[in-house]
Amino acid sequence: MKNLLIQNGLVLIFSEDYTDMSFQRKDILVSEGKIVQVQDKIEADFENCTVLDASGKCVMPGLINTHTHLPMCIFRETFEGCNLYDWLNDKIWPLEAKLTEEQVYDATLLSYIEQIRTGTTCTNDHYFFSDAVRKATIDSKMRAVLTRVLMDSDGEEASKQRVQEFRKFYETRDPQNSRITYSVSPHSLYTCSPACLEQAAELAKEYDLPVHIHFLESEKEAEDIRKLHQDSPAKVLAKHFADNRLILAHCVHFGSEEIQILKTLTCGIAHNPISNLRLGCGIADTTSYLQNDLLVALGTDGQGSGSNLDLFDAMRMACLIQGGIHTENEKRLTAKDAIRMATINGAKTLGLDKEIGSIEMGKQADLILVDISSNLGTIKSMPNHNLISDLVYNKSGLDVDTTIVAGEILMQNKQIPHLDVNQVIAKVQKNLLEKD
Repeated sequence: MKNLLIQNGLVLIFSEDYTDMSFQRKDILVSEGKIVQVQDKIEADFENCTVLDASGKCVMPGLINTHTHLPMCIFRETFEGCNLYDWLNDKIWPLEAKLTEEQVYDATLLSYIEQIRTGTTCTNDHYFFSDAVRKATIDSKMRAVLTRVLMDSDGEEASKQRVQEFRKFYETRDPQNSRITYSVSPHSLYTCSPACLEQAAELAKEYDLPVHIHFLESEKEAEDIRKLHQDSPAKVLAKHFADNRLILAHCVHFGSEEIQILKTLTCGIAHNPISNLRLGCGIADTTSYLQNDLLVALGTDGQGSGSNLDLFDAMRMACLIQGGIHTENEKRLTAKDAIRMATINGAKTLGLDKEIGSIEMGKQADLILVDISSNLGTIKSMPNHNLISDLVYNKSGLDVDTTIVAGEILMQNKQIPHLDVNQVIAKVQKNLLEKD
């Protein structure tokens, strides 16, 4: 792979402790997939270097989606008028039972195309048909954390089969493929018995993997956990996973007890603001979580409930909804908080912050170039007094021009040449029509 030189861009630079950030005019040199220089002006061997002119663009760390269900693009806009449980029980789970490996592969690849197009470079999946998801991950060239979801609400034999599938999936991985890592993923506390949760915790310890689980998405979920486990949700979580690294998806219905218990655990929260609103689950008080030093990152959930995988939308919504639960005089989530949630906090939540999440020498070159030029296409950003705020409140993933993973350009000039985008769209659309 040739060295990559990015010139003339406004580069998002974090302070050493990540508490502050600013845009600075810098060049970036990438070698063997890693950032090796970030300087005002870099002189390079241009014969052995691919040069990207980032004039009129800002350069950011690639965005990190800490909770989604990649194949669920085929369920986009299926839940209107449903609550969470009815949507899952009456629509999604019956349809998922009929899916094929080929359908999952195609749908996953389409979701990766959506993420490449909108500036996400790393995603944390929570699904099954794991081999098909992994094949699509490899073909997309994206970075991802993959799994095979575990649960036993439908019986012990089904649970044993899922554990066997996970073991086979993990043990057949390619250790040389550093873009793909793994998690152990019990579905939730309300679909897993104590025995299932203990098995998940032991698997995670055995393979030294994080645990990725839905947690307190809805009020009914909290009630069901208490009935099944005879204890409060946070105490159940701590009982089974005190010695694990946790990725907690949603965390909407939190009180002081949950916050205090989570502060004793090694965990990150994958906040999914759009999905939570569309399913009527409520608003997570991420302002309070951050004030209590909890680690909060961002996710989109699947497109069935989250509508799309655009983390720019998620950043904007994460900020806006805090104004619905905090008065105008209170400190609440800022644009800088949202950018941290979508970048370095996401990397910390996934245990990948030594590799990705910020533009620093020695880290993987997972980068995006966002159009900040003055033209009709960016008219809602003109004039621009604050680029950090503008990125959160006015930009969308469609403003991303270039997406780079491990120094490899996956999209340039809004084109994705290594994938036949139209063919993938056609295949998924055909499956959708046949399903209907």
